[in-house]
Amino acid sequence: MKILLKNLYLIVSRLRYFSKQFWNKMIKLLSIKNFRGIDQLEDLQLERFNIFIGDNGTSKTSILEAIHYCFSQSFLSGRIRYTDFHNGNDSPIIVQSELANSINVNIPDGYAEQTISCNKVYLGIKKRERKTAGKVFSDIVTLDHLVLPDFRKGEKGWSIKRKTGSDFNFTERSLSLSQITSDELPRSFFYGKDRDRQLQKGYNSSFTTIIEDLNWRFSKSVRKEAEETGEMASILQKIPSITTEIEKQIDFDRNEVFNEFRNRIKKFQIEDIGLSVIDSTAPFESAFLSSKRDILDLPVKFLGSGIEMIISLLFLETLASMAKEKLHILIDEPELHLHPNLQERLAEYLLNISSDENGHQIFITTHSPVFFKNVVGRPGVKTFISRVEEKTHKVTIDTISLGNGLFPWSPSWGEINYFAYNYVTTEFHNELYGFIQERTQCFREHEIDDFLEQHFGLLKERQWIQEKMGTVQPARNVTLPVFIRNKIHHPENKTMQSVAYSGKDLQASIEMLIKIAVAVK
Repeated sequence: MKILLKNLYLIVSRLRYFSKQFWNKMIKLLSIKNFRGIDQLEDLQLERFNIFIGDNGTSKTSILEAIHYCFSQSFLSGRIRYTDFHNGNDSPIIVQSELANSINVNIPDGYAEQTISCNKVYLGIKKRERKTAGKVFSDIVTLDHLVLPDFRKGEKGWSIKRKTGSDFNFTERSLSLSQITSDELPRSFFYGKDRDRQLQKGYNSSFTTIIEDLNWRFSKSVRKEAEETGEMASILQKIPSITTEIEKQIDFDRNEVFNEFRNRIKKFQIEDIGLSVIDSTAPFESAFLSSKRDILDLPVKFLGSGIEMIISLLFLETLASMAKEKLHILIDEPELHLHPNLQERLAEYLLNISSDENGHQIFITTHSPVFFKNVVGRPGVKTFISRVEEKTHKVTIDTISLGNGLFPWSPSWGEINYFAYNYVTTEFHNELYGFIQERTQCFREHEIDDFLEQHFGLLKERQWIQEKMGTVQPARNVTLPVFIRNKIHHPENKTMQSVAYSGKDLQASIEMLIKIAVAVK
């Protein structure tokens, strides 16, 4: 057993594998051509924290996946489908990311290597003709996946001087990601909508690879020792004491990785998460992050997919932080399966790790006003809105800004829903109406109604019938904003309950009030 514990200690110590120096570089410009719904997107200027909003089907997720593909170094060709090509055409997919700072890569030069300064990562994907001999069972695409130097290319490629003074000439083939080595090549981690995959091998989790290797070696050692000594039954009976002894020998409580990880967990006010080395319900079969529950350890996946994603992200960032490694973190709809309070904490956390001090670059898509409200307008945050043009069906990406907002308390929920998501609400109508009343000092209904008519030309073309103490008053004509305000504030008015306003009416009234609010601000 001492040998077993010693081996396990050595395996766990491999967590320090991540302690090598690795400085990632922020993407400053992104170009995408012919990828899914995107025909052409040229030189999109990015920030430390990038938010993509817009209707469903406007290629927000595709932008995140294009970035991830650009920095993915393995198994990419098998993940591409014919449907990934825009409108199914035969033009190549091109994704190019330009970095804010250059990185150093090493390329072979005989028995030596040459260091090349590069500032772009290029991905070109072409359809393959598979009818020819030897191609039938190959991948459906071919890839040009390379880094590009930050200096001019000559007619026959690029050239640098060796230390000996001779010329070293190289082409795109030498710059392929399969050929180069680099401690500075950016790494990206993509969190898609399949939250249950975030802690599984092959889905961007560094934790899983380490733990599965640890667990396999541990299991193998235990079984071998048990078979040799004939103590399998007794070992199974002693699982709790074995676990205690292992944890004592490894001293997880003092392990800097797990200490840092626990500190991050506490900030989210998530129940205590620890490392279970042995699953007491299936001995020696797995290791997993868990919530301690008396005898049984409850796997994290049973705490909910939203929590699972957060824990996976925290563990990843813990490793990266201790290694001084800077990452591209891409999250598709981080609000999924999260309570609004957790959405707020996650937003603050992502803002923090994207700061100059921590240096990770964040890319998210979101439909959540809660998430949007907590990050919009903050330093280093840039918001993009994706749309599909009605006539051309082309995807366009524009930057949006609420500026200083309409109100002293901006951005309000109503503003966010309207300007970010084109979602009209009675709350926003109330805010606008009340703000105009306060600015104009027109607090009586007839006063603001006359003001809207006389100063902004709004027509009194709606009819309102007031009730006082149950007595129906004579009908009078009012402007659309006053009519809608009265409908909102007086649902008890029985006379007017059968008279409604439409969603288009509400949007038209809000548009009127926005113009007036800007004028009286």
